[in-house]
Amino acid sequence: MSLTGALQIGRSALAASQAAMQVAGNNMANVATVGFHRRSVHLAAARDELVGRNAFVGQGVRLDAIRREVDTALQSRLRDALSQEHTALIDQRFLTSIETLQNELTDSDISSALSAFFGAFSELANNPEDTAVRSLVVQQGMTLSNKISALREDYAVVIKEIDRELGASVTAVNDILDRISLLNVQIAQTEQGVTETAALRDQRDLLIDQLAENLDVSVIEQASGATDVFVGSVPIVLGGQSRGVELRVETVQGKTEVSIRVKADGTKLNVSTGRIGGLLRQREETVQPAIDDLDTFSAQLIFQVNRVHSQGQGRNGYDQVTGSYTVDDTTATLNSTAAGLDFPIENGSFFVHVTHKDSGTRTTYQINVDGDAMSLDDLINEINVTVAVPNVTASASSGNALVLTANSGYEISFSDDTSGALAALGLHTFFTGSDASTITVNETIQNDPNLVAAGAGHVAGSNGTALALADLQDVAHTELGGSSLREFWRNAVTSLAVKAGAANDAVKSSALVRESLAAQVQAVSGVSLDEEMINLLMFQRQFQAAARFIAVIDETLQTLLSII
Repeated sequence: MSLTGALQIGRSALAASQAAMQVAGNNMANVATVGFHRRSVHLAAARDELVGRNAFVGQGVRLDAIRREVDTALQSRLRDALSQEHTALIDQRFLTSIETLQNELTDSDISSALSAFFGAFSELANNPEDTAVRSLVVQQGMTLSNKISALREDYAVVIKEIDRELGASVTAVNDILDRISLLNVQIAQTEQGVTETAALRDQRDLLIDQLAENLDVSVIEQASGATDVFVGSVPIVLGGQSRGVELRVETVQGKTEVSIRVKADGTKLNVSTGRIGGLLRQREETVQPAIDDLDTFSAQLIFQVNRVHSQGQGRNGYDQVTGSYTVDDTTATLNSTAAGLDFPIENGSFFVHVTHKDSGTRTTYQINVDGDAMSLDDLINEINVTVAVPNVTASASSGNALVLTANSGYEISFSDDTSGALAALGLHTFFTGSDASTITVNETIQNDPNLVAAGAGHVAGSNGTALALADLQDVAHTELGGSSLREFWRNAVTSLAVKAGAANDAVKSSALVRESLAAQVQAVSGVSLDEEMINLLMFQRQFQAAARFIAVIDETLQTLLSII
């Protein structure tokens, strides 16, 4: 082996140790850099040189590779944990929000207003002729309906907030996808399938982590170094091409449906976790069901109260009564979609009573109704022609509501409705509206509390209807699955409270999982200053030794040259 070869050994050691010290310094410089993966130096002995029979001498050291320390399987698990944690945070946020809006277990919740409303009817049953108590009933009805309407509006605000955040998240995701696709191009061009550009890969990994906070994603790295990104089995990034995502809002059978789709071809993405997955689930599984429950509760409160109230009598009857519900087509059968009534009408009948105001003489007429066979025109004909109720004229208003008009000196009242037609058409009803957003006390009753039905059987001072209404909150209804109004609302509130409690636990557990995985990732990819200082000292010694070795070889060369 020549002295020149010895110098090359020293030179290789200097170069290797210098590069290694540079890597250690870079690691220490980025100890606090988010997304940075520790680099490690991998050295290998240079190929041996034959210097004699069966005698080989090494030719120094070579820098084999500088690698990012990454555990891809662990990294994938951490991304899943990030998605789960952000889902849990969204769940907690909106479940808590709905629970706060309901404000149950206080004196200003719907349960309290419901009890106060039916309690007012109980008080009316004790004092059926008291005008002040009748006004109290109307006031409690307004309080209850206002609370329901206000809660419904608050729910709508939450829905809008979710939709707004979905839009913002989709915009953020598209920005991330564009940046990932650009980095894919830069990485493929730089690496050429030979080396590894660590800084660009760190940037891309950080972006994929941010993407995982919004969507449940998986990645597949190609031979070129580019990474394809998938949601389920649907690609959203293919190499240097971002396929993009979009928020699509559609109305299907009268209901709003929100979905996330691939912008490039409209393929629906089944996003289950991440911020977007959480927002979609909260919209569909928490807020919308809460709205549906409130609407169902309100609709049955309206119909059941109206059904009882419409058969009772107030302190006076009507000179003219106009239904508060209209039909879309007066020729369509009442229960058909074309008619557009909010509540069904059964096959039955109701009684119309016509009273002479001066003499008190009262005549009663039975009106037969079949919602599946009769239209509003048919019902008008039933009253005017078939039964021919004297001193009363039935007609349709300009808005297609049923109108009953008594001749001068007469008044109209009702009883014994087995069909539900009076409540469905809005004759002598306490409430108007059909759901939580439209419920209110009938304006006619607001203007004249004497029309509040307390009595039954046209007995002066009776309280039969008031008692029936007071008991109504605890009566089971098939329309509510066999639950009473009170039970239905309490079950809805309790169910939400259970979900909110589970969401709080999920946040804690998902945070623990994420923290544990993050610690494991840091153990692999994070920078330890103590370890880097040890490496720095080791490579410093290697550099010093190589320099001393070169100095010795140089002295030897000088000695040899002086002899020559």
